[in-house]
Amino acid sequence: MSGDSGWSDAETLHKLWIPDNPDGSGWADIDWVSAVQGSRYHYCHGEPLAEAIAARPPYYLVRTRSETEQIPIPHENTYYIPAVNLHDFLVELGWSGGSEVIWHIEPVEDAPDEACVS
Repeated sequence: MSGDSGWSDAETLHKLWIPDNPDGSGWADIDWVSAVQGSRYHYCHGEPLAEAIAARPPYYLVRTRSETEQIPIPHENTYYIPAVNLHDFLVELGWSGGSEVIWHIEPVEDAPDEACVS
């Protein structure tokens, strides 16, 4: 037995993870995030971590949008984020109190020199 459930890890995996397809992929309901609750997400097995890291683009362009009472003119900011820092950057944006809203994120192969990230 493992954990607080009383189930072994294999039993837990079997009870909680029943994939749609033999390759371990499928679709599952999103029931934990209110913004998209009721929709579905796709899951599949991932590559080993070292391979997944090597396959990522080196940078992500993150565009945010601001419209606040303090700065009423709509404003967009474009950040070039090294892939290794993407998670932390997005978490920090969430902590910022909502003054900058994530507008979109896209992978990019290079950042301009002016971004000072290379």
